[in-house]
Amino acid sequence: MHEDRAPESVWRHSRWRGSVRRLWTSPWETDLRDKPLALWATDDAVVDVRFDRVRAFRIPTGAPVWTWRPPGEEVVVVASSDVREGLGVVLHHDDGAADAGHIRVTALDLTTGEVAWSRPQRRDGLGPLTRRTGGTALAGGRIAAVDGLALRALDARTGEPAWEGTITDERVEKVSVLLAEPFVVRLDGRGARGRPRLRVARSDVALTPPEGYADFGGKLAVAGDTLAVELIPRDTPQRDDRHRDDRHRIGAFSLSSGRLLWTWQGGEVSSCTLLAHRGWFLVLHRRGDHLAVLDPADGRLVARRRLGGVGSDLLAAASGDVIATACRSHSTSRRLRVFRWR
Repeated sequence: MHEDRAPESVWRHSRWRGSVRRLWTSPWETDLRDKPLALWATDDAVVDVRFDRVRAFRIPTGAPVWTWRPPGEEVVVVASSDVREGLGVVLHHDDGAADAGHIRVTALDLTTGEVAWSRPQRRDGLGPLTRRTGGTALAGGRIAAVDGLALRALDARTGEPAWEGTITDERVEKVSVLLAEPFVVRLDGRGARGRPRLRVARSDVALTPPEGYADFGGKLAVAGDTLAVELIPRDTPQRDDRHRDDRHRIGAFSLSSGRLLWTWQGGEVSSCTLLAHRGWFLVLHRRGDHLAVLDPADGRLVARRRLGGVGSDLLAAASGDVIATACRSHSTSRRLRVFRWR
């Protein structure tokens, strides 16, 4: 354990300043193809989203609360990265149908598992329907889609377009959506000198890797006007050496100016997971075994904890004094792990 560097008032009398306690771990899973798509957390439950089901578990015990399944032969393809007004939103369709021109957008009440609302959504104009391919993302009541070089933001509840735009820079070869709220995309340039950039939609702000770094990692989070993202150094070692490289950093950029504000290095951050919680950045690193809490203003380390959540390619969700993790990697367990701070 490490001493916290913030007064008790920072956490508003929460239990975060004490030691971490694992509440429960779900059983081992035998089907490694059944990877989690998203995790949601409320004050009462942790919700696990898979392609064929959405399941809620009670926080203190891990007891099942409810299960929702997409109708017929449909599967969940995209899930919202956040919870708004107690609702989680999923996109689902029949991926086995050759003429699947429509999908459905469904909002689930995370307390009961009941459908709060559901509507059809035309497939036209949306990018690839997985977050892994960077075509579609969902958050903040918005569907953010990239189709070629075209950007579209739709109201998730009504399907009405909120904004449309096009990347006109001819040096850009590929565009991928990373966040829906705010709408952040990745731009990959053409040619050997083409450097990756992050772009905030509806603005001219572009983020580029700082000197000595070649790329951005796939995990990022936003707290206020600050975006935190993994920075990949040049000449990154291959295979296992990559995860021991102490040159990896978390970089924080201003969304309004694109300026690099600070960097932070906590050891083995090359396999990290980032999320914003209570106005702070939470960084799960060292394969999810360590948690660092950072101040978005200056990167100051507020708290650091050791977890028992070892695994690569982690999903994470937080609510109150609870953190839940799940692993997407083919090589490790897909179990849920739920922790409470005291």
